[in-house]
Amino acid sequence: MHIGLDLDGVIVNSISRWIDVLNRMAGTSYTPEELPDTHGSPDRATISDRHELEMLIVAGPVDGAVTALTALRTAGHQLTVITARTPRLCELTEAWLRYHGITVDRLHFLAGGSKVPAALAEGIDLMVEDAPHNANALAEAGVPVLLFGTPYNVGVTHPLIQRCEGWEAVTAEITAWPVGQLGA
Repeated sequence: MHIGLDLDGVIVNSISRWIDVLNRMAGTSYTPEELPDTHGSPDRATISDRHELEMLIVAGPVDGAVTALTALRTAGHQLTVITARTPRLCELTEAWLRYHGITVDRLHFLAGGSKVPAALAEGIDLMVEDAPHNANALAEAGVPVLLFGTPYNVGVTHPLIQRCEGWEAVTAEITAWPVGQLGA
């Protein structure tokens, strides 16, 4: 199976780091549940530009990601990362993946653009995603999504979206494919 993977919030534990930096630098008190609200923060772009290494590279892997991705590759699955990160972070991201022992087949850096064209062009069978807008867009385009459970995506529903609480649940869902296909 060809599995598409988001990076931040799915493989890289950057969300809590991002919120910590935003709160420290902007004097705010956002929680993970309020993550969508940070997109409207006037300080977001400035803080992101000045502190992106701390937010995106210093963060470690999401619990269970390394073990799960290693098992998926060992089982013969093709892994393609489709991230909203800017292409200028390509070398640092590749180094981060190597450092943490994560091997993927391809990386797409979209600089915040839609993930749908890359997922369709790659022939992704299934996408693991955490962002509500990306999950919905992918599902609307016919790409099944395993929604990596987070406080900020609780309300997301679509017949092609299956919520998974952690990497163990993601791996179980993929292992059960196609028996446990989404929407069944």
